[in-house]
Amino acid sequence: MPIVSDASPLIWLSKTGKIELLRTLFGEVIIPNEVYKEAVERGLQEGFSDALIIKECIDQGWIKISMLDPKATELCQKIMENSSELHLGEAQAIIIARKNNSLLLMDESSGRAFAQAWGLKVKGVLFVIIKALKEDLLNVTEAKETMAKETMLEMVRKGFRIDPKLLARILSEIESNLT
Repeated sequence: MPIVSDASPLIWLSKTGKIELLRTLFGEVIIPNEVYKEAVERGLQEGFSDALIIKECIDQGWIKISMLDPKATELCQKIMENSSELHLGEAQAIIIARKNNSLLLMDESSGRAFAQAWGLKVKGVLFVIIKALKEDLLNVTEAKETMAKETMLEMVRKGFRIDPKLLARILSEIESNLT
């Protein structure tokens, strides 16, 4: 079943060489146009190699760009007017996930809270890593390396937002899979 993704899970999984996990686990990923602009267009302008990786996945056809219809665009504008913490890509992803009744991948806490208030099932990149670990697509070492502190710090310096408590919980879950 297809999922909807915000930019940060795509960027993170691309930077860590694990974006193919999305195709293996979910088959198809739907992203709004604004997420494409953020993850690919701006990424290419800034010289980020992960933007090329995401673009290649779109070219392969398993990441699909979804445009909002006029009614959904109007709803998105209302959301943006009333929620200053949400970015346009997040708002569009929430609307698409709601329309398709899909799992939403999003890491930013404000966007997750808003989506959950709308009744959406929301998970983040760390869910993907744990799911891949449980389905033997990654071993514990690979999972830990994907979430390595050094990698995380580099991502945060480049603008990736993640709740430190969430990161600690995920690293604990990875450790618990050792037993």
